[in-house]
Amino acid sequence: MSDSEMTKLSASRIKTAQDCAWKYWCKYKLKLPDTSNDGASRGTICHLVLELLCLPKRKDYYDKIIEKNDIFCIPSVSRLVKIWAKRLNVDDPDNIVMINDMTVNGLNYDYFGQNAGTISDAFSEKKFDIIVDEDGKRYHINGFIDKLFLYKKQKIAIIRDFKTSKEVFKGKDVEDNLQDLIYSLATKKLFPEYKNRYSEFLFLKFDLEDNLLGEPGEGVLRMDSLSDDELEG
Repeated sequence: MSDSEMTKLSASRIKTAQDCAWKYWCKYKLKLPDTSNDGASRGTICHLVLELLCLPKRKDYYDKIIEKNDIFCIPSVSRLVKIWAKRLNVDDPDNIVMINDMTVNGLNYDYFGQNAGTISDAFSEKKFDIIVDEDGKRYHINGFIDKLFLYKKQKIAIIRDFKTSKEVFKGKDVEDNLQDLIYSLATKKLFPEYKNRYSEFLFLKFDLEDNLLGEPGEGVLRMDSLSDDELEG
């Protein structure tokens, strides 16, 4: 089998296959349209704004939004959100409020990754498309990492994923998270010199601020670093 014929694996593809083989077949083989919902549409818009505001030339936009707690205080951001909200049929007042609140919540949480130290490099929507054919293992993984911060001095990589779902992870999604495994594996392949890789999931509908004891809010899930043996297995 050539590389082009290999099935590309992503966390969403594998999870869909695990949940329902028929849904996987319809979505990825028959390529039937995927009927969206308000939650997914709100998530699309939140991710778009969180991606665009990371550019240095938009730092003034970020500062003003943080000051006002309002993404609509920036005319260009307001227009963009309203266009997408109308396109995705989530332009009613309730959805608009949720889009604003979740986006502001994400922007307020160490948006530029400075809490962990001096950053060597940072990426937003970091794409990966990796083919492995070694030691009897052959696979193809691809996807996007919402935010990736690299700290050369500490050899640390922080992998951040924004979630707009109505519930935080529980059970198996906490103990053995497929997305954490794939994102950590991708980071290992892309930046092998960063030996300490940590994933954190931010659930934007929930409190992200540390409490008085320095413990993270209920919307922050920080995963343990995965060893090379765990990833290569």
